[in-house]
Amino acid sequence: MAVEDPNILTEDDLFDIYKEVLDVAAEWRNVGLALRVRNPELDVIEKSCPFAPRDCLRAVLAGWLKGRNGPQPTWGALCEAVAEPAGGNNRVLAEEMARKHGVTLKASQSQKPEPSKSKVHLEPPSTSTNVNNLAQSQKPEPSKSKVHLEQVVTLRDLLCIKYKLPGTTDIQTLRVERSISSHWETLAQQLGIDHGECASIAMAKLQDPVRCLSEAISRWINRNGRKNTTWNHFLTAMIDIDLKDQADTLEKALQYRVL
Repeated sequence: MAVEDPNILTEDDLFDIYKEVLDVAAEWRNVGLALRVRNPELDVIEKSCPFAPRDCLRAVLAGWLKGRNGPQPTWGALCEAVAEPAGGNNRVLAEEMARKHGVTLKASQSQKPEPSKSKVHLEPPSTSTNVNNLAQSQKPEPSKSKVHLEQVVTLRDLLCIKYKLPGTTDIQTLRVERSISSHWETLAQQLGIDHGECASIAMAKLQDPVRCLSEAISRWINRNGRKNTTWNHFLTAMIDIDLKDQADTLEKALQYRVL
């Protein structure tokens, strides 16, 4: 009797892997191509889920798990597709997944060792240079208290952030989407999505505020890149539309989050 390989993913694993790769929903088509899902199938998915990258990603994963195309469905294959620059293009997420599931990723181009260089005799640096270097090393490091604000907004964090306040033992949960979803259209417009596109999102998502917010944020992330979609940008937009209380709660959750 053949022993089943525990590393092979099946259709029963769909929800688990969907949650882990939610951050690359905006790149669902490229992820599908990296998983060797054929273009005609991707076209069918896009037509059945217009303007819904998360739904498209779920459909891609479901098709991949059926094993019709490409590499055998394993965590390794999925991590490589997420890391692939022409795929999910999210090396950080891929490495996090790889560590969690005991997978070894292929080295990226930037990680490949440089060729050895011939030794060159260097003169010892001058005393003034040493003094300058010492002064530089003694400069205090910038405060890290606000580092959480420079992190990129992710769809996974919008679903759920777990945090523990100082002096407490209880881990609390903040479901960002649900806490601000009733204001989704105003927030979307503050983030640069116009009224007409909001109407299109509302129609595609059947007026469900949580799904509408998720779709709007997904488009915002996809269009503006990592530098312009940090939590600092997001919280500023919330405050600008008079959601300061919710913004304060969200910032506190981010600062004291439990990973």
